[in-house]
Amino acid sequence: MTKAELLKEFDKLQKEKEIHIEGIHCNSNKSTIKNAIECLKCPDELLEKYLMVVSLKYENIGRTIAENGDFKRHSFNRLYVFNTARQILAN
Repeated sequence: MTKAELLKEFDKLQKEKEIHIEGIHCNSNKSTIKNAIECLKCPDELLEKYLMVVSLKYENIGRTIAENGDFKRHSFNRLYVFNTARQILAN
């Protein structure tokens, strides 16, 4: 898949879910765009579990994200929780 195709899919998913993820642009590398697409495809129930994983490891960060509103719709927190939890679980 080309970078242009990945960006089209990313934009389509953002519009479908009505979520904007910051930091993903045409100058992002392919792996970053693929990761953001995976994050958008991730079900909200799984993201809730990911927040629990982050909260257990990093209590203050988890609390701050939970108090900041719906992190699943936040332009930065959704991707942060997704990536951090997967990193924790990989170890």
